[in-house]
Amino acid sequence: MPFKLCFLSALLCARLCQAENITSWSSLIDTTRAQPSLTAACDELVAQARKAVAEPIVRRARSLAEVGQNRTWLDGRANALEDEIREQFALAMSDFGACSLLAKELPMLAAAYRLTGEKLFKDHVIAQLDEMASWSPLQRPGWTLYAPGHRLPPDGKDGNWLATGCGIRALGDTLELLPSDALDDQLRARLNTLLETEIAGVVDDWLARRPWFVRSNNPVTNQWVLPTEGLVRACLVLGVDTHRDAYELGVKNLLAALDAHGPNGEFEEGFGYASFTVTSLLHAAHAMAAAGDRRAIDHPFLRHFPTWLVHHFQPGNMVINCFDAGGAFDAAKSTRPLLSLLAVCTNDPVARWALAFQAGGPSNDLGGLAARGLEPVGADATPPLFAAYERAARVNWRDSWDDNATGVWVRGGHPLDQHDHQDRGHVNFIWKGKPILIEAGTPSYHHPLMMTQYTPGIGHNVLQLGDAAPADSAKAGELVWMPGWQKAGGVAPISINRLDASGGDVTVDATKCYDRLQLWKRRVQWDAKHLAVVDEVQLAPDTADIIMFRWHLGTSEDAIIKEEADCYTLDFNGLRLSIEPSAPIEVSQIKLPDHTLEGHTGDEDPGNVHTCIVVRSREKTHALTCSLQAAPAE
Repeated sequence: MPFKLCFLSALLCARLCQAENITSWSSLIDTTRAQPSLTAACDELVAQARKAVAEPIVRRARSLAEVGQNRTWLDGRANALEDEIREQFALAMSDFGACSLLAKELPMLAAAYRLTGEKLFKDHVIAQLDEMASWSPLQRPGWTLYAPGHRLPPDGKDGNWLATGCGIRALGDTLELLPSDALDDQLRARLNTLLETEIAGVVDDWLARRPWFVRSNNPVTNQWVLPTEGLVRACLVLGVDTHRDAYELGVKNLLAALDAHGPNGEFEEGFGYASFTVTSLLHAAHAMAAAGDRRAIDHPFLRHFPTWLVHHFQPGNMVINCFDAGGAFDAAKSTRPLLSLLAVCTNDPVARWALAFQAGGPSNDLGGLAARGLEPVGADATPPLFAAYERAARVNWRDSWDDNATGVWVRGGHPLDQHDHQDRGHVNFIWKGKPILIEAGTPSYHHPLMMTQYTPGIGHNVLQLGDAAPADSAKAGELVWMPGWQKAGGVAPISINRLDASGGDVTVDATKCYDRLQLWKRRVQWDAKHLAVVDEVQLAPDTADIIMFRWHLGTSEDAIIKEEADCYTLDFNGLRLSIEPSAPIEVSQIKLPDHTLEGHTGDEDPGNVHTCIVVRSREKTHALTCSLQAAPAE
């Protein structure tokens, strides 16, 4: 059976209702304030604003010594760079950090002033806007210098980037929320000049094909989307009629980004990057729609995306954390701002259902405040329990939406994957809310083990040929690859033999992801009580090597492994795991770094580990068939 979406798109489309009467944030706040039932929610936002206004304003770092001061951020990757480029990279990334912070904080303070009329909020906002008016450009050059050996082009420019979008969002939302007479003419003129400069800079980047994502025509990446959001929003603030060509360029690029994603709402960079990038897409689409231009807000990708996002929610308070998605435990709550924004901008019933029943309610920000004013949804908004996504190369399943349910997800590989790991064929299994088989997860990019223990195959439940061990360290941003490991970006199609409410039966063909390999097919079968994985491996003709599998367990405790006549067994969380090979194997256990389970305390904590079972052929061999069975222990 060919790989296809396993629920009816027509049914899904019928349940999605089109958002009408998109209004500005100022109108949404005014409407919210007029509803007595939302007084407490308004008070909560104002209370948050009081905490924020007690902080000093964010001031731009002008030297390496100032990065990390005045509420700015030092990207840890700067520490590994040569002296020649360290400061420029650190300053560029601090621009992104500062603008990202203010995109959340400034509109909240402006909304608090609109709600209360209290002068302290207005004074703080004006002081911050006065500071920002001197940040030209909002994104300084240097963001491409993230790895040793990188250098800027001869003209010293690498283009507008993330700070452009976040900074203009902060300005646009804030100016929209403030009363028209809140700013004096001089400050408003300075901000308008800043926005004019930003428009000219983004347009020039596309005309000159300066940034890498423009040269390679890669609209999927957030690096394309954020400056595009900035261009669209700046034109809307200053007036589309006077910036028509720039605005249409921005809309064209925004629609290209929306068109680039999967037809069923798949975002090719996974759960974590989707949360960041789609937030930018929605802010731009909302601003356009509020001005009467619905070309983006009505796009099919945004209509289907909420269900794809919610399908990452797994039992046990976990999420599907393939790609550079961070940790898995308790991560569903991190989607509250995006789900709230989706609910407000698209009126999507699945987003509203997830907020009410899975994510802990709307977020404590502008989007969440507006979402609290929406009509509640019922059980008819509940999304399907299972799906297969071709562009995301993933199957996901759970037997109920209860937190103590059983859940499975399986990864393939698509040629358009970005920000992905060497995880083709990975199987994840949660049984009755308890993690059984997991992956290592994703720490911060400056983590010393990121490219050696997390991203490569060693961090996932996949095949390895040979005994090559991971290197002890790697340069920042440099993926370690050795013969016998998965190749980056490999294509691994998933065939669906069966996928329904009772369970699934799928096969991943990851043969093309390895050198010297003639066949690796992994068949995964499951229901609410059992999981079976059968691996069939054949090396190229006249080739023999050690054949190895890793199985990452959802625990840091030692496993008790018993060797029996024809198999190995271990008991874990009420299940018995049995490993049966077609040829002699050795089974051992090691501790590997963890960024998936509950309780990880930080990127550098050596205590963040979990147990990994290593299965390897005793001798070099040409072929091996090996099965792993998980069933309730007797």
